[in-house]
Amino acid sequence: MPLIFHLYLRDAQTSMTSMNNPHMSYAELTLPLPEARELWFAKTAQEWKLHYLEVHQGQEQRAPSLGDLFRDINLIATQQHRLDVQYAVSIYLHGFWALIREYRQMHAIYRWQSFSLTTASDPNALLQSRHDGLVKMLEHFQATTAQQWPQTLSAQENVVLDLLLMNLHVSLEDLQLFSGKEGDDQARRIYPALQRWAQSIEAHRALWHAGQVLRWAKEFPPGHLKDFYAVAVHHTALTIWTWGVVTRALRRNAGLQPGFNNNEPVVYLDGPDLYQAAQSMGFGTVRLAIRGPVRKSTGSGSGNAGGIGGAAESLVEEPRSSMGVVEEILRANSPDGHVAPIVDNLCQLIRQLGNAAWAVGLG
Repeated sequence: MPLIFHLYLRDAQTSMTSMNNPHMSYAELTLPLPEARELWFAKTAQEWKLHYLEVHQGQEQRAPSLGDLFRDINLIATQQHRLDVQYAVSIYLHGFWALIREYRQMHAIYRWQSFSLTTASDPNALLQSRHDGLVKMLEHFQATTAQQWPQTLSAQENVVLDLLLMNLHVSLEDLQLFSGKEGDDQARRIYPALQRWAQSIEAHRALWHAGQVLRWAKEFPPGHLKDFYAVAVHHTALTIWTWGVVTRALRRNAGLQPGFNNNEPVVYLDGPDLYQAAQSMGFGTVRLAIRGPVRKSTGSGSGNAGGIGGAAESLVEEPRSSMGVVEEILRANSPDGHVAPIVDNLCQLIRQLGNAAWAVGLG
């Protein structure tokens, strides 16, 4: 059974990185969630039997499945003595991606109708309701785990959680088109939609969760920020880069200076204070920024990417320097300087994004 769930996680991660549909359906995964770790780590049959009788004493129903968690996430709390809680949380988060993927596909079908100026009423009320429901489910999960098992979610699970929330507030496929994945024509076609997105509250929410992915990426054990998790960081970089490029272009077209007023408060998207950041982004104009990993010795930085408190930082509206910060986060996880090939390739892609924005005067 653990092998089946392991394959399920890998299938979901492949879907998230490639933007393809998962091969394994959450509706068909009716197996009970993995049992408590004490059972799996029992050294003898007698020890296993003792743990089994202790865990299942007075239990008449089988352990909940993934579908049961979708219906009621509080089952993790009521059944925590029977479950491998951390593994169950990871399965829940990876399974949730399929729900977001379904929503994104429906949204893609109706996107152009929703942006039509001739539409008398919103034809996507059902989609909006679905979107709000998914956000509410994940935010409830986030609040529940923070209150009941604050130590259960590792940096890996937190990266997945904020990546899911980010995907609810922005279409990664749109961002990939804008970055030139399918040529200039497709990039120009999607640009008007991204202009509207960049000026919406959805953009700020997506940016917040992108910053939180970076926050947790900096917490990874050395040498572990690779493979799926490195691609997740690249996706957040694409979100930050797109907002920066589009925002600078909008300000330039309006005849405004590319930067914000220096008197405006700075909100660090990778900071831990969710409430303060949410309040700041909801009222008035702020400057959004991200920070790199803490350095052992502070360099003599200059400009927005200067060293403050031993870490590089950049305004999100500065695509080139912000991409430099993201690249530094990826590389800093390899203390010996030898990064995995996939990480090195992703760093090159991130650097190219920053250079491309700078080359056209939007960096």
